[in-house]
Amino acid sequence: MQARTSPSRDANRLVGSRILVVEDEFILAWELERELYAAGCASVRLVTLVEEALRELRFWQPDGVLLDLRMRDGLSSLPVADVLHDLGVPFVIVTGQNPDAVSERHRARPFLHKPCPTATILATLSRIMDEPVSTDDQVSHQS
Repeated sequence: MQARTSPSRDANRLVGSRILVVEDEFILAWELERELYAAGCASVRLVTLVEEALRELRFWQPDGVLLDLRMRDGLSSLPVADVLHDLGVPFVIVTGQNPDAVSERHRARPFLHKPCPTATILATLSRIMDEPVSTDDQVSHQS
């Protein structure tokens, strides 16, 4: 029997975690949800609109986020990225957009271009969730 995603040491970091998936493509969002639960996540929430993502973050803080740049409403999710940064929540940008669409503030974030294998997305999310939160990139934004 062939597994679609191979388990890795990084997958253990997802066990028991809360993940927010901000994705405009329903099928991809459901696939990510299924794979995140299979990796042991305790809770996975899916949103397709910027407003939904911002509402979720007012009441629930995830351990990690998968963030598409262009939402179903046509809006950029960069305001969501700003809130995640301010909260210290690690996130991976997973998008079909050009890397130039990312604001300078978030250029150091992991960037995966769609289509991307689910195993790569999960491994990248696991890796960044294990890294210490750094605010060093805020230095360039001070006046």
